[in-house]
Amino acid sequence: MAYIIDNESYREIAGRKFLSQPSVDTFEHDAPRIPFVNHRVKNIYARNFGIIRFQADFLQDMQIRGMKSDPHISLHFQLTGHSNAHFRDIPGEHPLRPAEYNIYYSENFDSDIFYNRQKGFEYLALILKKEHLLQFLQQNGSPIKPLERALENGQPLALFSKAATMNAEMHSVLHRILHAPVADDLSEMYLNGKILELLALQLQQYRQERGVSGLRTVAGQELSEIYEYLSSHFLTVHSLESIAENSRLSEHQIREGFKLKYNTTVYGLIHEKRMLHARQLLLDGGLTVEEVAERVGYSTGSNFIQAFKRKFGITPKQMQLR
Repeated sequence: MAYIIDNESYREIAGRKFLSQPSVDTFEHDAPRIPFVNHRVKNIYARNFGIIRFQADFLQDMQIRGMKSDPHISLHFQLTGHSNAHFRDIPGEHPLRPAEYNIYYSENFDSDIFYNRQKGFEYLALILKKEHLLQFLQQNGSPIKPLERALENGQPLALFSKAATMNAEMHSVLHRILHAPVADDLSEMYLNGKILELLALQLQQYRQERGVSGLRTVAGQELSEIYEYLSSHFLTVHSLESIAENSRLSEHQIREGFKLKYNTTVYGLIHEKRMLHARQLLLDGGLTVEEVAERVGYSTGSNFIQAFKRKFGITPKQMQLR
């Protein structure tokens, strides 16, 4: 049976709110508020947006019951691990798997959230004021009418009927949000711009998925399975041919499907995952640059250094020194 955490305890460390003066809060292993969860939470609150980064090891199944929050739009990214949410005013269940996201809006959020026993869990919630998002949409030609109408009418929604999959561009923007390269007095401006950039990528994906008619349901499911497989086996997969041999789709269908569904290529996804893995290995320490290069599939350190610098703007050695 799941351990139940009450709304107030959770809101104290991961509440959704906006503040006139920017604020950063951190919580780590706060057992009195959330027992049976080894957690690290960092919140950034500003006038028009908020950022909640929640990392945890759940020592047993958990349920946050009756989680309430003020009106907002939530860009909710499941970076690792699994979760499931049930909203009082948004129909259906809303499970999220690694590298999935959705956009939620309600004037009166009231939800139950479920986490199974798991380690290495992490989500990132980017919240926006309704007025701020409406202004952004209207100033840019009202690109997504269903979202704009919902905001204007106070109608709750989940933009995607099923969770969408993050693409390489989204991963890149999220990295910059988590590691903002600006001084504190410029961070609000920088983060606001990046959140809106990320939202534009999500809305583009929404329009693409609604316009994809050539992909049948079975093909879409097969592509999702390939994407999930590559996300966890990116170090051992070396060719599109080998992927197609174990799939009902041809190389051409996979290639075109990835372009339409994820706005990337198979090799682009593999490269993205390998670079992110390399960055983590460098930050963890214990390995030389050459050893990291070998682990992510580079035969020479020089090629790895060039690729890493193109991706992150700094060399692997500079990343180690952070």
